[in-house]
Amino acid sequence: MFVEKWMTANPFTLPPHMTISAAALEMSRHRFRHMLIAEPAAGGKKLLGLVSKYDVARAFPKDYNPFSVEVTEQTVAAPLATIMARNVVTVEPYCALEEAARILRERRINALPVVRGGFLVGIITESDIFKALLHMIGADSRAVKLILESGDVKDALLAVARLCDERRIALHNASSFPDPAAPAKVISVFYLSHRPDAAFTQELRNLRFRILRIGDS
Repeated sequence: MFVEKWMTANPFTLPPHMTISAAALEMSRHRFRHMLIAEPAAGGKKLLGLVSKYDVARAFPKDYNPFSVEVTEQTVAAPLATIMARNVVTVEPYCALEEAARILRERRINALPVVRGGFLVGIITESDIFKALLHMIGADSRAVKLILESGDVKDALLAVARLCDERRIALHNASSFPDPAAPAKVISVFYLSHRPDAAFTQELRNLRFRILRIGDS
């Protein structure tokens, strides 16, 4: 899965000459934690920098709440260009989601601008990646969740797929990962169209799979 599928395309941007307090008003209005600073260019928008709500807060006098109703566009008249981060980490639209997640974690940042051919085309945040993860594993569906412990990914997948086919149960999604507490074991999560019957689960036990859970997702 690629960043392009989950990013916010054509993101809202601010010009570098906008005052810091005007940016604070925009962040409050849109409930943004980050603002991209860009300027028009032939072929699109050129990314210049990024400002977080913490950058904005540090630019205000200590006795001011930068996101309160008392702030005006001229409360802090310095331009955004004076506080924006210029060496912004970016990704391209075809960047894998897991790579974007790794960058966010390692850099301890919450958002990544998405750039194609030198022009800004989107932004992806931690929340976007969490949403994508829930979608990919099927956790945002109304399916029945079946969780198995086994010694092999392939054995679990083949067994559940066969049983679902025999009983006309739709298999919506499947994912597997090593058990952190027992690396020799594999946890497999399946999302089924409806709850399997007792014969289904008994056959899994006969095949020596450990059923950890069956229930609504």
